[in-house]
Amino acid sequence: MAKILVIEGDKATPLDKIKFIEEGKLQDYLEKYPSLIPLGEIVEGASDLLCIGREVGAGPGAMDLVFIDKDGLLTIVETKLVKNPEIRREVIGQIIEYASYVSRWAADDVYRIANEYLKSNLDEVMENMRKGEFSAEDFRSNIGQNLKNGNIRLIIAVDELVEPLRATVTFLNSYSTFEILLLQVSNFEEKARNVLIPSLFGYKPPTSSTEGTRIRSTPENFFEDARKRCEAGIVKAMEELYGFTKEKASFIGWGTGAARRSFIFHGVKEGLSFFVLYSDGEICNNVGASETWNTLDKEGLKDFWASELSRRLEIDFRKNQWFIARVNGLVRRNKLGEFQNAVLALRQQIESGEQ
Repeated sequence: MAKILVIEGDKATPLDKIKFIEEGKLQDYLEKYPSLIPLGEIVEGASDLLCIGREVGAGPGAMDLVFIDKDGLLTIVETKLVKNPEIRREVIGQIIEYASYVSRWAADDVYRIANEYLKSNLDEVMENMRKGEFSAEDFRSNIGQNLKNGNIRLIIAVDELVEPLRATVTFLNSYSTFEILLLQVSNFEEKARNVLIPSLFGYKPPTSSTEGTRIRSTPENFFEDARKRCEAGIVKAMEELYGFTKEKASFIGWGTGAARRSFIFHGVKEGLSFFVLYSDGEICNNVGASETWNTLDKEGLKDFWASELSRRLEIDFRKNQWFIARVNGLVRRNKLGEFQNAVLALRQQIESGEQ
C-alpha cells in the first residue's frame, strides 16, 4: 500500500489511505476537478478539460461523465471501484459501447447536452476559458470532424488498479487505433483535508499534439486544400463563392482549424458572421454565433435566415441546424445563386433594422 508523508520541519506525518465508499464520490471529484485527469503526462500541450455532462444517456446505459477540450475532442469517463466485479471485464465493453453510440452524434447533440448541463452556452464558456483564443466556428467544426473520425478519448477511472484490467487495456492500446486510459485516483486523508493523487496507466508512449496544430487559413492554402479534396467543378463553384464574399462581405474572417481550411462571411461589420465555407465543400450556418449579435434581434434574424433558406433552397431548414448544405449539392440542384441571394436578403434585413 502506498505511503504519503507530510514533512513539516523534522516531523513526518503519514497520511491514511481511505477507500471510496461509492462511485458517486469519485465522480463528484472528477466532475468538480477535471485537472485530476493528468493528460499532460501523455500528450504534450494537452488542454484543460471542461465537464459537459453527467449520467448522459447513451443507448441502454448512461455515461458517468463527459468532458470536452478546446479542440472539440470528447472524453468519456466511466468510474468503477475495486469492489465492483465489473471492474475486471465488463467495464471495457461498456465504455466501447458508449463510444460507438457517441460516434453517431453530430455537433448539435454535443451542444444540446452541454448547454443543458452548463445552463449556459458552450461557446461562451469555452471563450471565457480560452480568454480570447477561441473561434466558435472552428470549435464546432472540430467537434463534428472528431465525431466523424471516431476520435473520442475513453477513460476508466478506478480507486485501485486491478492487474487484469491494466493488462487488457495495455493490450488493446498496442493493437488498436483507439485508446483507452486507466486513471487511478488514490484518496488520502489528513485531518479534515483530502489529498487526491491521480495516475494514468495503459497509455501509448507520450505523443506531441502537433497533429492537431491549428493553421491560419489563407486564400492560397484554402484552395490548395480544396483542390485535393474536391472535383474541379466544385472548386470552381467555391471560387465563385469566394469572389461573392470578397465583393459583398464587409469583412472576411479566416479560420484556424487543424483539419481543414475555412473562411467566414461577415455581413455589415466584423463580428456579424453569416456562414462558413470549408475547404471540403461544406457550408455551415453561423448566424448568431458572435456576441455582437446581442445588440440585434438575434432570434428574429435567425428565423428570417431559416425562412429565406427554406424558400430559396427548397429544404426543410431548422433554425438551430448547423449544417446548411454542401457546395456539390447546390451545384447539382442549380441553387448556388439562390444561396447567394439568401445571404444578400439577410444583409438587407440587418441594414434595414439598424436604420
